[in-house]
Amino acid sequence: MTLSHFAGKLRDRIFDFSGKLSKNFSKPEKRFIHEMIYGIQARQSVRLSETARSLNENILLKKTIERLSNRLDRKGLAEEITQSVIRSGKNRVKKDTLLILDPTDITKPYAEKMEYLATVRDASNKTIGNGYWMIEVIAADTGSRDVVPMYQSLYSQNAPEFESENAEILKAVNTISASTGGAGIWVIDRGGDRFKIWFFSNLVGVKSLYCI
Repeated sequence: MTLSHFAGKLRDRIFDFSGKLSKNFSKPEKRFIHEMIYGIQARQSVRLSETARSLNENILLKKTIERLSNRLDRKGLAEEITQSVIRSGKNRVKKDTLLILDPTDITKPYAEKMEYLATVRDASNKTIGNGYWMIEVIAADTGSRDVVPMYQSLYSQNAPEFESENAEILKAVNTISASTGGAGIWVIDRGGDRFKIWFFSNLVGVKSLYCI
């Protein structure tokens, strides 16, 4: 397979995936979602400036960045994309599918002015630094190599709407369980044995929850 042929197939797959993800969005937002997915893959970076460069538009780079930034700033966009991701994966979640929830972090060692930058413990380097806390959920079946992304969110204890880590974990569990009908076996890396999480998970119909 030639490089150009491989690149063409990759673009087709990105277009197909972004089309499924943006099915319920307006035409301009569909374009935006496709551009962001393509740009992140093409430049291997989540920086908006890198995504803008990958698009190679016949306008000033600054204008492309501003256009993408304005789209990102739309209220409720993250929540709608999260619901779209869950919808695309919910049919893969069966009774015995593992729903693996990982409370983790992302460090930003060189950041100084990012909004609500918080103090986090870098689990990889066992150091304290600046960054954000993160909740990730993937679905996987025992004996299969396939994993299905279901949920991801960043949060900061410095944000005005922040309640607690428990609330963030329960939000992920509740959001996914509402779409899957309570199917799957929840596995939580750390903190899942807290009474509040066990209690409220049962209230929303979670049938199996394990802490490792």
